[in-house]
Amino acid sequence: MRIAYLIHWNEGPESGVFKKIISQALSWQALGHETALFLFSRESAAVWTEAETGGLPVFREAYRGKLGRTPRFRALTARVRAWQPDVIYHRFDLYYPSLPKLLREYPSALEINTNDVAELALEGGGLGRFRRMYHWLTRRLVLKAAGGFVFVSGELARADGFRRYANAKNHVVIGNGIPLEMFAAGRHMGARQDEGPVRFVFISSPGQAWQGLDEIARLAANKPDWRFDIIGPERSELEASGLPVPSNMAFHGQLTRDHYQPLLDEADIAIGTLALYRKGMEEASPLKVREYLANGLPVIAAYRETDFPEPVPFFLQLPGEPENTIRHLLAIESFARDWRGRRVEREQVSHLDVTVKEAARVAYLHRLAGERRRGDGGGDG
Repeated sequence: MRIAYLIHWNEGPESGVFKKIISQALSWQALGHETALFLFSRESAAVWTEAETGGLPVFREAYRGKLGRTPRFRALTARVRAWQPDVIYHRFDLYYPSLPKLLREYPSALEINTNDVAELALEGGGLGRFRRMYHWLTRRLVLKAAGGFVFVSGELARADGFRRYANAKNHVVIGNGIPLEMFAAGRHMGARQDEGPVRFVFISSPGQAWQGLDEIARLAANKPDWRFDIIGPERSELEASGLPVPSNMAFHGQLTRDHYQPLLDEADIAIGTLALYRKGMEEASPLKVREYLANGLPVIAAYRETDFPEPVPFFLQLPGEPENTIRHLLAIESFARDWRGRRVEREQVSHLDVTVKEAARVAYLHRLAGERRRGDGGGDG
């Protein structure tokens, strides 16, 4: 198959989404499918080079300001058509007038990564209200046009904003994956079991309230003998929330992987999303948690993991509620005692590998393309 991967994204090679997109597309290529990336991004955004994408071709259309988006996106859809794909895979984002027609012309699947309506509801200000109204009025046009859906969690497939579209069309649930071979698990097993403070690490994008930076601050304030390394959000973000910043929280800002890897190597425990309830969600499969597990780190989080439907000893699931780190401090202390100096065995997370995930995804895309051919009166060769 020729798979056109259509993305609207403005961050470069160090973003988790970039890494996910590239690992997906390279896996499709390894499975024998020709793949090209069709990128829509701001003019000021990082340019994706073929060196960074592992040789995958990148067709980019850049926009400047709000008014320039529509014609530039139309130009990108024209480039997709010129490439003549067998199927289109699109990371669900915003409506553009030329998008629904493109999705109807070809076998197409939307990847659904979040509850978009609930997430936009967290945005404040006049611009936030405008974005919510625009998206709410237009999202159905994109969802109705798609041939199928890939949800990263079962909860999203059942969510009010998606359920009727998912029930009406072919869909599948595939949690996020990660190329495990890129990570060396167990680098510091037992190295500092009885030395120094228990060390926690947290990776997040700035300005995402559902990640629960404030919950980490409450935990840090109650456990001054523990150390918390924060990668991504800045100290000012916590200060803006009105909470004091405990001295045992070290803010490192946004780092490339080669700079934050030593912090993962030295950590005892990783912290995942702690306030997903703020988006009205209970289930997820975050990329950062897969990176933690690929490094062998046990995880504390407050959501149901799509790829671990049954309890596992290396994932402490807190309830999705305010002040969960304080209300369940005893459980966290016990988890820290049990896992300090230990690492998660690779066999326990092997099903998270991108090769497993992408084989399932490509099989779904092939099925969509076959159904479209049969619907057009052709065979399924």
